[in-house]
Amino acid sequence: MHTRKLKPVLLLSAAFMATAIGLAHPRQAYPYVIYFKNGATAEVREHRVEGDKVYLKMKSGEAAFDKEQVDLDKTEKDYAAYKLVLDKAQSMLDGGGSAGAVKIYMSLIEADSVDVRAHFLLGVALVKGKHYDDAVYEYRRVLELDPDWPQARTKLGDVYYIQGNYNEAIDNYLKALDLDQRDKEAHLGLGMCYAKQEMFEGARTELYKAIELRPDYAAAYATLGYVYYKKSEFDNALVALEKAVSMDASLPEAHYYMGLVYGVLGTEQRDTKKRLDYFDKSIESFRKAVTLRNEYPEAHADLGVAFYNRGSVARAVEELELALTQKPDMPIAHNNLAGIYNRKGFYNEAVAEAKKAVAIDPHLVEAYFVMGNAYANMKKYKEAARAYDRYLYYSPDGPLSDEVNQRLARVLKEGGLEGP
Repeated sequence: MHTRKLKPVLLLSAAFMATAIGLAHPRQAYPYVIYFKNGATAEVREHRVEGDKVYLKMKSGEAAFDKEQVDLDKTEKDYAAYKLVLDKAQSMLDGGGSAGAVKIYMSLIEADSVDVRAHFLLGVALVKGKHYDDAVYEYRRVLELDPDWPQARTKLGDVYYIQGNYNEAIDNYLKALDLDQRDKEAHLGLGMCYAKQEMFEGARTELYKAIELRPDYAAAYATLGYVYYKKSEFDNALVALEKAVSMDASLPEAHYYMGLVYGVLGTEQRDTKKRLDYFDKSIESFRKAVTLRNEYPEAHADLGVAFYNRGSVARAVEELELALTQKPDMPIAHNNLAGIYNRKGFYNEAVAEAKKAVAIDPHLVEAYFVMGNAYANMKKYKEAARAYDRYLYYSPDGPLSDEVNQRLARVLKEGGLEGP
């Protein structure tokens, strides 16, 4: 019996956004303590010495003091000692050891509960370790201590984005921009939120603002490429993605989105040679993406689809299974695997995968279609009728509804059934 041809998996990776945002932020100018010779202290973001004056940049603005009033030696020694601790924690983070960095930052907070810099960096380390709720708590603590720190707002928005809480993310990005309209990371975050909610014009506006502030912003160009891809403006998508790759060839998301674009161009191409060429380019792009990131389930899933479209069924199954090993709750990957199993005559396996897909997403109607086909191929007409009926229940006017109705009528007739 005829089975539905698998289409490219159109997924936006949450993991990408976490990585793209994390790479985008430069080191911040964290608050530190200035010591005065009379014993007083002041928390500043920056200080400079000009002649006989010391200029301090504080939350309330810039203030000038006579050089004789400030104990610069003590300030530098204290900051140098503190920086050694921070550098040790940062080296742990750079080496992938977020747990050790978390311990260091927590020890700093135990020594000084209002150390806003330690709270901020603890939030960064917690995000690295994927402890997102704890990171939210730390960034909120930062904002209690320093409500006017735009980077803290942006970082909080990043965490909400990773968690899929786009409204909260947008709220924090907007508040960050109220404090600093030149916060390019906040513009990027807004653009990604709008793209997730399919508000593509708003997304494009924010991404162009980010690029205007930083012309070599590879992450912004990559996301812009995704926006054009979703709008079916494939030429513009490739231009943006090629710019992203030229600026940062190590950005896995740029290669991933390029693979999606080539995959769609391949499915739409009638010329056999050109179609296969697009599929080869899609495979090459997805391979680069999974090489650059250790775990990239979305890219593995789409690589599986690309191999299937190229005729490499065994490789397709291998990649889809790898994707599901890394991320078992990908309904469309389960469904695509079910479609391949059904096409190759492994009907029980097809039903099992289709059931996993609808258990995760009951509204993924294509899985009911594949399930019905597999049951029909096994001559289990009652089960097939139920699966087709589920499709029609959720999508009575869906793109496959006419075919599903025909198949439903056929299994009812062949099975001698009155209804599903």
